[in-house]
Amino acid sequence: MHLPSRRSLSVLALAATFLVWIAPVRAAPTDPSAFVDGLVQQALSILRNPQMPDAQREERFSTLLHSGFDIPRIARFVLGRYWLSASDQDRDRFSHLFADWVVRTYSARFKEYSGETIKVTGARSESATSYVVSSQLIHANGAPPTTIYWHVRKADDDMKIVDVEVEGVSMALTEREEIASVIQRSGGSVASLNQELQQRLDSGPTPASGSMMPTQAQKAP
Repeated sequence: MHLPSRRSLSVLALAATFLVWIAPVRAAPTDPSAFVDGLVQQALSILRNPQMPDAQREERFSTLLHSGFDIPRIARFVLGRYWLSASDQDRDRFSHLFADWVVRTYSARFKEYSGETIKVTGARSESATSYVVSSQLIHANGAPPTTIYWHVRKADDDMKIVDVEVEGVSMALTEREEIASVIQRSGGSVASLNQELQQRLDSGPTPASGSMMPTQAQKAP
């Protein structure tokens, strides 16, 4: 499956973003800033372990993703209008394949880590259950920092990250646009999308060009 990049952003910013995005929640936090900062520290500890074998890294990312990422919510958003026409079986299968695709795509990019850090700078409340945490990706080479916003949702005394914006580019909205393009190319159904995703996953490691990348500065609704 070909999911092209149409905007030039730092690969490290995207990789670090997704690694922190999928870090697990070890407690029931009440402060969204502390929640994100805790995930950042966990993520950086993994990035700083270059001896970790690729298979182990991918397996660990998968575990982290399923424990700390609201997969059903994001999967439904990513499918957009196609969610309504899909069967329960196809929806469930897409959720699993989509999670595997994210892990496969970005785990290969984490090797490019070269000393970047992420500094949480504040948070604002959008509602009683949703927050936006602001942060900066600090580049080790002295380049201007990359702004990252974390969309956090609280439910059942737990917090989950449901979207990430890198320099104003929503990752969830980007994936929604890319997935819609793939569905249109593969027959117009979620079943055909799932088949193509499975074939892509079965084909082996994901090349750098085959990732879900931002298209334009947008924000998910």
